[in-house]
Amino acid sequence: MKDSNRSIQLDRFAILLSGVCLVHCLIAPIILTLLPIFSLTTLVEDIVFHQLMLWIIVPTSVVALILGCKKHRRWQIAISGGLGIMVLFMVAFIGHDLFSIQAEKVATTLGGLLLAWSHYLNYRACQSISCGNPKCASDHHH
Repeated sequence: MKDSNRSIQLDRFAILLSGVCLVHCLIAPIILTLLPIFSLTTLVEDIVFHQLMLWIIVPTSVVALILGCKKHRRWQIAISGGLGIMVLFMVAFIGHDLFSIQAEKVATTLGGLLLAWSHYLNYRACQSISCGNPKCASDHHH
C-alpha cells in the first residue's frame, strides 16, 4: 500500500477513534448520574479507558499525520494534531488530578476534536494533490 493511501486509511481510522472517544465522554456522565453505585468503578475505568485509547491513538495519528505531511507539506496540520495529542495525553494521565470530572470531559473533547479536525484536514490535503500520472485517478482518492 502506498504511503498516501496508508495515510488516508489511518486518517479515517483516527477520525473513527475520535468519535469513539467523544461518544464515551458524552455517555459516561449519564451512566454516573443514572447508576451512582458504579461511580467509583466507572471513574477508574474512565481513566484506564483514556490511557488505553492513547496506545492506539498516538501511533495511528503520528504515522498518518507524518505520511500526509510528507506528501502535502502542510506541517501546520501535524502541529495542530500534535497539540490535540498533547491535550489528550495530559488529560489521560494527570487530568483527574487537575480538573473536575466535567472539566476533564471538556478538555478531552476539545483535544479529540482538534485531533479529529487535523486528521480531516490531512485527509483532504492528501486527496487534493494531483501527481500528474495518467493512472492517478485509479491510484488515489481525489
